[in-house]
Amino acid sequence: MLGFNRILLATDFSAAATAALQYAAMLARRSHATLQILHVIDTRVAAFSHWTDVFRSTEVLAAQETQETAALQKLLAHWALTGLPVERLVRHGHPADNIIDVTANVDLVVMGTQGTTTAAGRAAGKVARQVAHGSLVPVLLVPATYRGAEITAPTPSLPIQRILLTLHVVQYAPQAVTLSQAFAEACNATLSVLQVLEPDKLRSYPLDAGAGLSHNLLGMQALMQQHLEDIVPDAPAGPAIERLVVIGTPSEVILRQSNERRADLVVMSVHAYGGLQKFFTSSTVDAVLEQTPCPLLAIPFPPAW
Repeated sequence: MLGFNRILLATDFSAAATAALQYAAMLARRSHATLQILHVIDTRVAAFSHWTDVFRSTEVLAAQETQETAALQKLLAHWALTGLPVERLVRHGHPADNIIDVTANVDLVVMGTQGTTTAAGRAAGKVARQVAHGSLVPVLLVPATYRGAEITAPTPSLPIQRILLTLHVVQYAPQAVTLSQAFAEACNATLSVLQVLEPDKLRSYPLDAGAGLSHNLLGMQALMQQHLEDIVPDAPAGPAIERLVVIGTPSEVILRQSNERRADLVVMSVHAYGGLQKFFTSSTVDAVLEQTPCPLLAIPFPPAW
């Protein structure tokens, strides 16, 4: 059971947001959940198309609200929402901050990863990353290329046959394992569990490796394999599980394994941004999100972490 009671769809009316809508609708049907649809009207000066709009901000914002409210009404009539309990939410201000605020009252966030234009796409990608690192609940990030566009009728079936769960056996969000297994069971999908082993960081894995093993790449690889089996054991009636320990750079390995296994969903644990990190450094989740062709489910670490 997926166990979602309230699902939040954050939309900016882009192609990626439309793909995300279909995914959110399918998840709501599968979970018998209420679907909240949130649109944030960006009222920041930085969101104006032209700097001269600052001098007529009242007029520009009024026109923007009229246009986007009409777009939201049209979205609510989308065929994918037929028969679903839907709640409409409209907020004003910073998109990421408003979406993160609402996560306190839902179980899952679904949103797209690109905007309607090149500039908007970069902005939407930034919002997606900020929400992934700030949300209190899992965030499903759907690219515009998601093949849900092929679906033409409401359905509870999820187009997920292959799931790639990326772990760090020393530190990971336990909910990532639980949700990956739940999705695999609900979709009758295969589950690949991936640990990336970085050769230049062997000493950073406090796995009671014993004397000398922390310098032995193959030995550490075998030890990681054992830990994966402990963390994600086989279940008699559960999904088929493949466990992989691959040497390399995390983002590169994850993208390569996702492509090789034709993953329909990548699941990753994600830390909250700290300090100036969101301005200057990219996390592994950010790097994967920029290039993955399939949806990515970002699972936050528990607050104590």
